[in-house]
Amino acid sequence: MWRLLTRQILTNPAQDDTALREACEQARYGSDTEPARRALAGTRGDHARRARYVRVLAASTAGGLGSRADKTTGRVDTEAAWADTWAARNPADPEAQLVRARSLLERAWEVRGGGWASTVRRDQWAEFARLADLADQANDRAMALAPDDPTPWVTRLRTQIARSAPRESVDETWRELTRRDPWHWEGHQLRLTHSCRKWSGSHEQMYGFARSVTATAPTGSPLHVLPVRAAAEWALWEEDRAAPRRTAAEVEEQWRQDPVMQSDLDTALSRWFHQPGARHPDWYDDLNHLAYGLARSGRDADAAPVFAAIGKFMTTTPWGWWGAGPNDVAFVRARARARRAG
Repeated sequence: MWRLLTRQILTNPAQDDTALREACEQARYGSDTEPARRALAGTRGDHARRARYVRVLAASTAGGLGSRADKTTGRVDTEAAWADTWAARNPADPEAQLVRARSLLERAWEVRGGGWASTVRRDQWAEFARLADLADQANDRAMALAPDDPTPWVTRLRTQIARSAPRESVDETWRELTRRDPWHWEGHQLRLTHSCRKWSGSHEQMYGFARSVTATAPTGSPLHVLPVRAAAEWALWEEDRAAPRRTAAEVEEQWRQDPVMQSDLDTALSRWFHQPGARHPDWYDDLNHLAYGLARSGRDADAAPVFAAIGKFMTTTPWGWWGAGPNDVAFVRARARARRAG
């Protein structure tokens, strides 16, 4: 029965975008850059979709053909991967440089691992820094080739956060990014990350940023989900990092009882989910965060239509933050409760 339930889940980051899925298959297992070139050409002027395509394509190269680490030296090849050869053959193509920059950064994260900083070895940090430097170089070329494009500024922001850059540098990047696109979806997710306690901020800074955005974001904007994302980050810290740690039940009780956190969920439902606006490129990501917040605060009936909209497109974050088991366990159980309540 469990196998049947999990077959109803698809975690491919390209989700239902067939053009992006084809390009990702080549990015990970092949060498044909034409699907990616065509896909990215169709995003010009659509900043949210462009950032998503660059991010997902780059993630597909990590661990793919030509990007493995040498077992003896621990160094990652930076010339043979699909993104490397595309950029080398097309030095004046900003899209090729964008994808390579983000690919190098994804490979840097693969070397570092997803654990807390204290668990990362010195040799991992050294290789992470080398790859991040190369990513910066490729990203600088993309900036020079497409000065009005906010996408390279997103990559710079992500690199700066990963490297704990000075706040003044992060603030300058943020100004440049939002000057090009004031409501940039991924840019705001990264700024939220920078504000959260597990990086260089605090719960107060994180919530302050998220709620200040929703106070001015237009109706229908996916940025109304930002405070719900903040709550997911808060719950992760409280259960996994705080001293003393809190139980899942304690966190969920506070989530249910806190009127401001409940208001954040109401706002995300009324000003985004229930609006008839067009579906944005990272629709499923926001749906999963909203369903997570509703499920964890006991609002299963409200979560039912959100799970229906998600369908089979679960995202591993934030479901992997709930409990110690596989992330699909939390998702399937929450979805079942919502279906019964709905």
